[in-house]
Amino acid sequence: MLSSYRVECPHAGCDWSGSLVPSVVQGGEGREIASMQRAWFRCPSCQCDWEVWIKDDKATVVSATEHGG
Repeated sequence: MLSSYRVECPHAGCDWSGSLVPSVVQGGEGREIASMQRAWFRCPSCQCDWEVWIKDDKATVVSATEHGG
């Protein structure tokens, strides 16, 4: 069974929040992600992607500095 995570879209101007299943690649299909892995979500409202760390059943947004940007 796929795990969904309660998340809020971090993009400016979008106030969507809800439960999503992560992907291992940007824009990819949802799949099970192990703890301590990076993953991606796509907002169903603004259609923007964002990267997270999955740890202990929690998704934390990866900051721009962690991206190298």
